[in-house]
Amino acid sequence: MPSNNDQDVSAVLAGSILEGSRSSSDEDTRILLAARRLTVAFADEADLPARFRKPSPSAQSRKQKKESEVEKRYKASVRSWTQLIKTMLPKIDNQQAWRFIELSPEIAPTARKLSDCEDFCDFMDYLILRRDKEQCDEGELGGLAMLSTAFQREIEKRILPLPGPKTSEPAKPDQMTLDA
Repeated sequence: MPSNNDQDVSAVLAGSILEGSRSSSDEDTRILLAARRLTVAFADEADLPARFRKPSPSAQSRKQKKESEVEKRYKASVRSWTQLIKTMLPKIDNQQAWRFIELSPEIAPTARKLSDCEDFCDFMDYLILRRDKEQCDEGELGGLAMLSTAFQREIEKRILPLPGPKTSEPAKPDQMTLDA
């Protein structure tokens, strides 16, 4: 069940991001919520509006004008993520795109390294397509870079470690001899 905060933010964002839109579909709502989540996930706490920060005694001293600037930057970031998502969805498989956006890779049980993960390889192919062939703007490229790094970390957390020797002795480097 969404919180009041989620509902309030969705209503505000629906009005500010979907300018000219006649109605908000379930897909638009999903995009808006994902854009907000990504904004919060990738922003420094100081760059988030007060409603997303942990309460602190110094928060009371924050000036209203400064808070409105933070709110403007927050909304701009949400718009940027929204555009990134809306660009991605028609270009690749919808289910796979949402796995990228929600940082939930599909990993084969046999995957032992990053390059064994088809989702990761496909994400890199998409990033290269947008960067090199379609020449996306720097805002989208920055978002894709942050998203791909987080996606990579998520995969690395979940893949099985490579089997190796089970000794407690550190591996010795190969010795090379030079004949004089």
